[in-house]
Amino acid sequence: MAFCPENIAACPDCDLLQRIPALPDGEMAYCPRCGRTLAESKIDSLRRTLAFTIAAAIVLIIANSTPLLGLSAVGRRADTTILGGVLLMWQHGQEITALLVAFCTVIAPSVYIVVMLTVLMAINRTPVPSWIRPLLGLSEFSKSWSMVEVMMLGILVALVKIADLATVLPGIGMFAVFALILLLASISVSFDPREVWIRIPWADANAKPALPGFAFENPTTVGDDFAKAATGGQLGLVACRTCSLLIAPPDVQKPGRCPRCGAKLALRHAKMFQRSWALLLAAAICYIPANLLPVMNTTTPGYEEKDTIISGVILLYETGSWPLALIVLIASVMIPLAKIIALAYLLLTIQFRRNRGRQERIRLYRLVEVVGRWSMLDVFVVTFVVALVQLQPLMSVEPGAGVLFFAAVVVLTMLAAENFDPRSLWDPDTAKENNS
Repeated sequence: MAFCPENIAACPDCDLLQRIPALPDGEMAYCPRCGRTLAESKIDSLRRTLAFTIAAAIVLIIANSTPLLGLSAVGRRADTTILGGVLLMWQHGQEITALLVAFCTVIAPSVYIVVMLTVLMAINRTPVPSWIRPLLGLSEFSKSWSMVEVMMLGILVALVKIADLATVLPGIGMFAVFALILLLASISVSFDPREVWIRIPWADANAKPALPGFAFENPTTVGDDFAKAATGGQLGLVACRTCSLLIAPPDVQKPGRCPRCGAKLALRHAKMFQRSWALLLAAAICYIPANLLPVMNTTTPGYEEKDTIISGVILLYETGSWPLALIVLIASVMIPLAKIIALAYLLLTIQFRRNRGRQERIRLYRLVEVVGRWSMLDVFVVTFVVALVQLQPLMSVEPGAGVLFFAAVVVLTMLAAENFDPRSLWDPDTAKENNS
């Protein structure tokens, strides 16, 4: 199997082939057609990332072992940690929601930090161990499902919701979570995976560079007429989705595995349309009970109240917290629905081979990817309100049936976005090929 030189890349979002020049420190290379960042020269990337990762590991332990919040009312006090909220959700019969919260707030961040720490410490060994290869793929997956920043906003909304019921006392864990958010962002910004891939021994030591005569139209020489520029698919080249290496396989329909990282190769995501439509349909079905059923049940000696997402928004507004009410309304009601509509629109434009407005559609897809995780906000709000307001017999809060459906909407739409292949927006025959 042959591979192309590392300065030749196919854009992950539009498949446009281009040569990446040598970049000065701090400079970035963008795809001229869709604007995707293709490469970035980061100063002292590995050592800076290692320092941030070590700090994040320390803060992660503090964030998960100390109380996030405390609640005090009429001489009674309740404290909770992140895992304490998860445990109470499990005890109230919300096992699936509890596992999802634990995965997004504890497991995924922990895996990401441990994997990054392992890779950054092992990369300086001679020779570099080959087992680093699968860890890099695992780090990307765990980073995409780590939602510490969404949890932090959920904690703030929970504080406002229960501020009138009792005295709320922030704990050390809350400040540690805030520090963890900053450190995780710093790791993501400072890390350059290309530096790691260059040092790792290849899975296939017999792989050879493509023929010297291999050439393609350079986008920088054709102005804005990108319709005539070559793409990877047109020249029978496949880009690895894990390490970004461009490969020239003998059979483009059965490209095998990447010679550098060993990941399975594919020209396009298999059965993208069928899977995306199935996930969107399931999300649309779950969206209805998620908004109609109560997500929290509050019990006091005098009354019992069942709160839906909308009633929670109204309560925040009536108590004067209209900025948080707007945030919850956007994140918990509007964004999930907008994601379903946006992804359905993108799939329809591909299936009906609409060629106009591709730049606008790729920006829409990126927006869906960025905002999708924030729909988990209300799930975290319910988790921490339930964990704190356990002052029996004076007051207690239990999760409602709607929270499970709401969590399902978030997960299904995120999976649909991950399954969507943005390169299909630029392929006129994608719908025909995927449905055949």
